[in-house]
Amino acid sequence: MKTKRSDNSGFRAAATVAFVLLTACLMLGAVDASAKLVIIEKIPRGIPEDLAWGEIVREIRIEGNRYTREKIIRQAFKSQIGHPYTQENARLDLLWIARLGSFTSVSFATEPVADGIALITTVKETSPYIPSLSMKLTQENGFEIGPSFSSSNLFGTAARASAYARFGGATNIGIRYLDPRLPVRSILWGHNFQYFHRERTNKLLEFQETTDEIFYEFTQPTTDDTRTGLRFRYMALKSDRDGVTLGSDNHDHMPSLGVFFQTDSRNGIYPTNGWFVDLEVSKYGAFGGDGDFWRTDLDIRRYFPLSMFGDRHSMTLNSYAALTAGELDVTIPRHQEFFIGGTNSVRGWSLGSRQGSNQWLNTAEYWFRLMDQKAWKFWFIKWRMGFQLGAFFDVGTAWSDYEDLDRSWISGGGAGFRLTMPVVTMFRFDVAYGESGPSVRMFIGGGEKAIAQKQRVR
Repeated sequence: MKTKRSDNSGFRAAATVAFVLLTACLMLGAVDASAKLVIIEKIPRGIPEDLAWGEIVREIRIEGNRYTREKIIRQAFKSQIGHPYTQENARLDLLWIARLGSFTSVSFATEPVADGIALITTVKETSPYIPSLSMKLTQENGFEIGPSFSSSNLFGTAARASAYARFGGATNIGIRYLDPRLPVRSILWGHNFQYFHRERTNKLLEFQETTDEIFYEFTQPTTDDTRTGLRFRYMALKSDRDGVTLGSDNHDHMPSLGVFFQTDSRNGIYPTNGWFVDLEVSKYGAFGGDGDFWRTDLDIRRYFPLSMFGDRHSMTLNSYAALTAGELDVTIPRHQEFFIGGTNSVRGWSLGSRQGSNQWLNTAEYWFRLMDQKAWKFWFIKWRMGFQLGAFFDVGTAWSDYEDLDRSWISGGGAGFRLTMPVVTMFRFDVAYGESGPSVRMFIGGGEKAIAQKQRVR
């Protein structure tokens, strides 16, 4: 497949300018955010302003937890008995409890006791086990549907687990287990295990694909907001034709080992403020197999409220780059290429408008919260759900030869809405303007766009 080119120099110039401006916004945001992590300018929701700041905490009470083990919630507290109650500790208490992902709301109150105060924490839980239908709609594979079972609070430990099977345009089977340890946990190492099986027609490279992939990550928190760790991947891919894999039998077996650094200061699962940065350096072929190359992934996201317009307005800036050191078709198999265009990269452009062993995506999104994340109950199932309207602008490219980088940028923009919920994670409907005027793109599931592109969900 040949890379598509555009002869519209004006369009390329506009895309380049937009990219520069977006990068500048990210850099300016970095300067602004550093102080906000230390100094609370506005007390977060769930923390009343009239709490007894500075008083000694003599007791911590937890109320409302029916499923979650009390010790799991207590381990998330920065506030400690015998120490003064501060706004910074309260912020971290709220943040870490929310990151457990098991509650629809968390609120604090204080009560005078002898020689100090009692800190009263009230939580409202989601249903720990949710049977459902798993659905996904992508441009490449079409519609998939099947049974799913998920838990945001496995055995009351706040660990998250899920299993699904989807059929239709592709066959996808997956198992996930995540136990994100917090810095104050007695066990420091967090664990993330995933297994995927996929059968589909790869329309971009035109072959029948069967893939099995294992992913394992273990992490160690280093500060309140940062962690480091190792990521191991093993992928076995089978093709029905030559030219896609490096293996002579049309099979590729690709183990990899990566080291990563991550900082996360976001204010919840569906954030409106804070930072997320993930830097990973991986070696493919570290334990033999097919493929022999290095890959560096950098994912930077900045969330901030637009308080000048009210507390329902927010903006997200995202820059994601994946750089590969190797030679395509020699040390890098063809199926490891990136494809730009479509719902998960540059909206408004057709799928595969740009392709290569490297990619760089930049996105600016404005969101208006029409409905905040609220607790909903359907029969016996409790969950959070919210609705947002927004506008976006994407700039990106993919390339293999660096001499093509300066003329391969594409951009698109538009508007849409998203519905967030725990079962499908996110339903997104976008109308975008790009390559050939307005086009309608729809996306179900998968979470944030940068994650989907990293996982090659097209």
